[in-house]
Amino acid sequence: MPSVIEAQNLNFAYVRVPVLENISFSVQAGDYVGIIGPNGGGKTTLLKLLLGLESGKGQIKLFGQPLTDFKNWRKIGYLAQKSPVSQSRFPVSAEEVVLMGLSARHGSGVSVSELKQVHEAMQQTRTREYAGRIFHDLSIGQQQRVLLARALVSRPELLILDEPSTALDPESRGMFFNLLGELNAKHGVTILLITHDTGEVGKYISKFMYIDKTLVFYGTKEEFCHSAAVAEKLGSFAQHTIDHLHNHGHCPLGCSCGEERK
Repeated sequence: MPSVIEAQNLNFAYVRVPVLENISFSVQAGDYVGIIGPNGGGKTTLLKLLLGLESGKGQIKLFGQPLTDFKNWRKIGYLAQKSPVSQSRFPVSAEEVVLMGLSARHGSGVSVSELKQVHEAMQQTRTREYAGRIFHDLSIGQQQRVLLARALVSRPELLILDEPSTALDPESRGMFFNLLGELNAKHGVTILLITHDTGEVGKYISKFMYIDKTLVFYGTKEEFCHSAAVAEKLGSFAQHTIDHLHNHGHCPLGCSCGEERK
C-alpha cells in the first residue's frame, strides 16, 4: 500500500527543552493508528508537526509530497482536542459548522455540490437531524459528531484526531468510535488518533504507536503484546489490559498473542 505519511528523524523542542527526539515512521493507506503515551510525551506536538502547525527538524511527506510543497489539504481532515468552534458562543447552526470544513470555497453562496457534501458528511455521522439547530444547544456528544462531520466534509483520505472522546459519556463515546471504525473499514479512510480510550479504539485499530518523547513502539496489536519496550514502560500486565477489556478471556486487543486474563 502507498504511504500516506512518511516521517524521518523528527525533532522538536520548546525553548531548548526536547519534546520529541528522532521520531521516524510511516503510515500506509488504510491504516488505523492509535497513538498512546503519557501526558506531556509529545503526542499532540507530533500531530501538529505532521500538519505544519509547528515547525521542527526532520522530514515529513504527505501522500508522497514534502510537507513544504503539499497543497491539497482537502485530503486531510483534522479534529483538534479543543476546537475554536466549541469555545465560541457565536450562534451558528450545526450545518454551518460543517460547511466551515470547505474552507477553500469562494464567494458568498453555497453551491449544490457543496451542500450535497455537507449533507453526506452529516448523514455519515448521524447528525443530519441537527442541521438547523444552534451548535451550542447540542450536547457535547452531538457537538463532537458535528465536528467530525466538518472534518469529513471535504471527503478526506486521511483523518487526524487529537483525543476526540474527551468529556463524552460512555454511550456517545461508543457511538463515536463505531463511526470511526466504519469510516476506516467501509470507506478506506486512513486514521491517526490520539486516545486514552483504548477500551473502545482497541476494537478497530490496526496499529499502535507509543510516544514518550521518543518512539517507544510502532506496530501491530500482536507486536504490541510482545514488545519488550512496551512491557518495560507499562508493565507486562498493563501491556495486555491497556484497553480494560478481555473478551472471552483472551487478549483485549483482539490479537492472537494467547494472553489470558489473570
